[in-house]
Amino acid sequence: MTEPLLAIRDLTIDYAGHVQAVRKANLEVRLGEAVGLVGESGSGKSTLASAITGLLPSSSRILSGDIAFKGQVITGADRRAQAALRGDEIAMVFQDPMTSFNPVLTIGEQLVDFQCRMPGSPMEKLNRAVAMLARVGIPDPALRARAYPHELSGGMRQRCAIAAALLVNPSLLIADEPTTALDVTMEAQIIHLFRELRRDYGGGILIVTHHLGVVAELCDRVYVMYQGEVVEGGDVDDIFHRPRHPYTRALLACDPARITERTSYLPVISDSERAGFLRGSSL
Repeated sequence: MTEPLLAIRDLTIDYAGHVQAVRKANLEVRLGEAVGLVGESGSGKSTLASAITGLLPSSSRILSGDIAFKGQVITGADRRAQAALRGDEIAMVFQDPMTSFNPVLTIGEQLVDFQCRMPGSPMEKLNRAVAMLARVGIPDPALRARAYPHELSGGMRQRCAIAAALLVNPSLLIADEPTTALDVTMEAQIIHLFRELRRDYGGGILIVTHHLGVVAELCDRVYVMYQGEVVEGGDVDDIFHRPRHPYTRALLACDPARITERTSYLPVISDSERAGFLRGSSL
């Protein structure tokens, strides 16, 4: 078996010495596959994604474990090494398309700036940016490149953020809640876009989400997080149809898509169920 593109081993992260946001987490992403990371809000998903990109806040510490990218341990790398990885090798699409761009620069100017370490003249970089905007489904991309972020809808800004990430041809693309801030129609369009990108993009994709439908649509494998622990991982089909961990079963049972009869109440996870979730060992 080939070496994973990304390998996280027994990673533990805390905040201010008081709260362990991630505890002994293990996760792998291989070239050519899409991996989902799911769990409730506050389960540690975004902290784990920030650790991969070297964007943890100053109040956090990596207490133990490591992160390896292409076989090289990047945990504890200096700022220059982390900056070299971001963009060139690892790119991230953040969950809020409203704040992903500088409001006083046009989309085109920012997409050109994102290519600062790539060869070519400013005009060549702008042409690449316009072509990528077209690739992610932006209508009239040359006109949109001259627009400011506030002149675009949330769905268009999210597409622009995906274009920015793909422009530098990263080996690993991380999408942190890529559909959370979008309405249902835009969400379906972004899911369709990621499905197309999977077909053409040769790198690895890590999709961080609480939306089980996104994982079912896009991912090969999935990891489930609960209170900072990766409690289960495996093929999407196995996790969705044969979950082993009680939290995974409870999370799937709360998916509205599984409700088959008319009801006045949505399923929830009870306190008594939560009390037993972490009694077993993480997988």
